[in-house]
Amino acid sequence: MTRTRNLNVALMGSVIAVALGVGCSRNDGTPPPIPIPPLSGPQPVDGNYSGYMQLIRGDAMTCGDNNEFRLLVSGQSFTYRLMQQQVEWKPVVVFTGSIAPDGKFDATSGTSFMRGRLKDGHMQGRISGDLCGFDFDADRSGTF
Repeated sequence: MTRTRNLNVALMGSVIAVALGVGCSRNDGTPPPIPIPPLSGPQPVDGNYSGYMQLIRGDAMTCGDNNEFRLLVSGQSFTYRLMQQQVEWKPVVVFTGSIAPDGKFDATSGTSFMRGRLKDGHMQGRISGDLCGFDFDADRSGTF
């Protein structure tokens, strides 16, 4: 009886293995593909980013409504110059920042700021100058 029981257990295990495809190759004889593990760790962020800034605060005649946005990230750092000719006391605001391992950045210059996030080649955030504020979206590209 024990031998019959062992044989039944072995037979049942074989049936389950075949049903699940364990140890089997494809119908064409090729082995199943080896799964590729997902990328781990921080992805590279350096590169040229270009896109647009959409006005969210200020006058469209003074600030512009849909302006081009360009930024170079090098060594996980950047410098961005916000041109604001309409502000006599500070016609250019310079933001210097770095990209954190999680992709976030936050650069300030006086009361002005530039903050956002960079992930998978896409950067988005907000810039607030003295008279104007913008949301921006940009993608990494080969050249400016």
